[in-house]
Amino acid sequence: MVLEGPTEQQRHLTRNKDKVFLVRREEKHQKRARDGGKRNPLHDVYHIEIQVEKVEGFEERMVTYWGSMAQKYKASEYRIHQFALWPLGNGYPGHFQRDRLALQYQSVSVPDDLDPEELLASSLAPLALWASDPPADVVDRVADSLVEVKDPDTQLVLVELSKLGPEPLAILLIEALKRRGMSDVLAQTTVGQDIARRSRDEERLENLTALLEHNYGTIDDLTELARKLVAADFEEHRKWVMDRVPLEQLRSV
Repeated sequence: MVLEGPTEQQRHLTRNKDKVFLVRREEKHQKRARDGGKRNPLHDVYHIEIQVEKVEGFEERMVTYWGSMAQKYKASEYRIHQFALWPLGNGYPGHFQRDRLALQYQSVSVPDDLDPEELLASSLAPLALWASDPPADVVDRVADSLVEVKDPDTQLVLVELSKLGPEPLAILLIEALKRRGMSDVLAQTTVGQDIARRSRDEERLENLTALLEHNYGTIDDLTELARKLVAADFEEHRKWVMDRVPLEQLRSV
């Protein structure tokens, strides 16, 4: 099985960095079809779409993906299989029709259709976090599986997928990954970047609050003013406070 690529441009979150797998078969395993001796398709193309939310336009997007793959992979050599995995369930049924166009794909509700033990033994172990009745040790087992992933890009995508899990388990998993020395990987994910940004903003807020109080004394809107200055332009406004510009100027930001 060969990883063929993402199906779409990476958007504001990497949770939709979906995959296409290309499965090549040996020529000797092909069988002649009965009608004229034509060969059955030699290879299989598996498109796996992981969709957390049921959004408008999703099924049209599946049609677009099928069309782009159909243009790339000839019908005489390839068979296309599409799967939509719904970690939270409640997905589209997998039967789309508009005008004279029809598309069928396999729609899978993770909580309802998949066994958590089978998921934990697969390359999509993080999906077990959404199981309706996950094992008690699901967090540690998912964390161990992520540590074992060798490809950095695949590991990053799976960590992103993990952090979208149910909040109590997702938080525990982040801590488990930190204990396993994966802080550098977490730092590259959206959740890691959010944590780093919040930590930096809190540090800046404390710094500017102390500086304001030192230079202007205790003022009624001290914390509110500090937050406002940090949000607008920390470095510039820190210089203003150090230069002791009039309070009116600071409040007018």
